Amino acid sequence: MFSPYEGSLRVPFLIRYPGKIPARQVSNDIVHLIDIFPTLANFVGGDIPQDRTLDGVDQSDFLMGKSEKSARESVLIYIGNELFGVKWRNWKMLIKEIDEDSYAVLNMAYPSIYNLVVDPKEEEPEYFYLDDTWVDAPLWQVIEDHQASIEEDPGVPDP
Repeated sequence: MFSPYEGSLRVPFLIRYPGKIPARQVSNDIVHLIDIFPTLANFVGGDIPQDRTLDGVDQSDFLMGKSEKSARESVLIYIGNELFGVKWRNWKMLIKEIDEDSYAVLNMAYPSIYNLVVDPKEEEPEYFYLDDTWVDAPLWQVIEDHQASIEEDPGVPDP
């Protein structure tokens, strides 16, 4: 069963490219699976299709140590076709949950917000949020930007 929590989303990522990627780098910055295609395409000199919207970002500068930060600050959390929430920097907001008995997807009456630095196990939503209510704005902005990009996307090109 998939989960919107860090135990399901956060996975180790190892990459080796002698002479290009410095050895023994460690980071907790966000790199999404969809970033691999544009990153590898850049490494091998491949062309990225220009006739469609790609959600991935090129992470080659980050991986090669030319940038200290990932090219990605946020990731949307989907389970199937359901948008469950968003992660932005070290914050997460969930807007849906899964019923433990029936596995039905439930809309939350209000979002659960987690500060992943002080609550990495996501045990107490909102507990640490009360001191940082400003974080609502960037979390919702990521979702709004995503929804706007879907509306602007022309869809899959004809073969």
